Amino acid sequence: MTRILLIAHGHPELSLGGGERAAALEADQLRALGHQVLLIARAPGPSGRGGTPFTLRGQDVLFHAPDYDYFLHSQRAKWAIWRDLRALIDRFQPDVAHLHHYVHIGLETLRELRKYSPTLPIVLTLHEYLAICHSNGQFLTPQGALCHQANPVDCARCFPQYSCQDFFLRERFVKSALALVDRFICPSQFLRDRYATWGLPAEKLVVLENGLTPRAAAPPSATEAETLCRNFAFFGQVTELKGITLLLRAADMLPPEFRAAARLDIAGTVAHQPDAFIAEFRGRVAALDGFAQYHGPYRAEEAASLMARAGYVVVPSLWWENSPIVIQEAFAARRPVICADIGGMAEKVAANRTGLHFRAADPRDLAAVMQRAADPALWLRLASATQPPPAIGQTVETLLQVFETIRAERAPQTRPRPRRPRQP
Repeated sequence: MTRILLIAHGHPELSLGGGERAAALEADQLRALGHQVLLIARAPGPSGRGGTPFTLRGQDVLFHAPDYDYFLHSQRAKWAIWRDLRALIDRFQPDVAHLHHYVHIGLETLRELRKYSPTLPIVLTLHEYLAICHSNGQFLTPQGALCHQANPVDCARCFPQYSCQDFFLRERFVKSALALVDRFICPSQFLRDRYATWGLPAEKLVVLENGLTPRAAAPPSATEAETLCRNFAFFGQVTELKGITLLLRAADMLPPEFRAAARLDIAGTVAHQPDAFIAEFRGRVAALDGFAQYHGPYRAEEAASLMARAGYVVVPSLWWENSPIVIQEAFAARRPVICADIGGMAEKVAANRTGLHFRAADPRDLAAVMQRAADPALWLRLASATQPPPAIGQTVETLLQVFETIRAERAPQTRPRPRRPRQP
């Protein structure tokens, strides 16, 4: 039995992101294998100095991190890390630490883990590009253009409130913390290459897809191809960067006779979006005269049944993405994907084999691809080629091998840190 500390930037019952779900699925699988797991998930709600920054949610601990610097990814309330979080680490006495993020919590967590033990294996899953890019980790300029590299001079042009010296020091600070990590888990080759180019050691970057617990979907049939080839669906966060406006613009370009025989279903949340965006979104949906329907938010466990009603899952994001969980869910449901031809999306969806690509940020090309897609024979060929994503059991098995490799590497360096007596 191994004592494994998992740290996530949110809890899946409070935040529906892919990273949160990956951490929770890993925790469940490790517990099922008999390992002792402590999942610490950041939760909203500031905590005062006089109380505790922790609450419980089932078997998990919620960490109400008080004050965060999103430029440096640093916890301003340092006491919450070196005093409270460290006390919890000392009490649990982990054999391994696996972080699914540092955002909202603080890179200081890595330093405290290394202070706890010089031999402790520390693994970090890189779910996106926040360490490199201050533009929400999305490599987009203020004008909406894709950025191909990050350097202090160019970054200061995007964010003039910071100097190029600020960005130089930011990079040094972030990299100094990441240097304490033994392995980085990269859910896509594209992401791995980005971080290797930025300067993380290539030998520490391990490509490993996030695991799911997919249901066994029935093989696609020629009968359902006749109708499903004209059913398009969007799942996930309804935001500008996820490409929903681009998709609705493309829908508006479709010929009226095509729209009359087809449909577009939209499922996801508009929570936390500006009022102006929500009004524009609802107006564009209404203007499509019944072709598009917005169904509101959905729970993760509903994804399989919702996708079973779809023909194509459309992923029109404007930025590179990494390994969108919606693509995994689509393939688990044996549904082909229409996606932008960039980044992790293009890597995960083989063009003309498990889905179709369109030119990123081009609504006219997306409309043309949607019309091409409405061919029953094409849909059946694409759907038949899809393969379910790795099961969580496979992913955890590989992770356990990574943990053991690190432990073997670190064992000769120093003697194991003596454990403190556990508190009664």
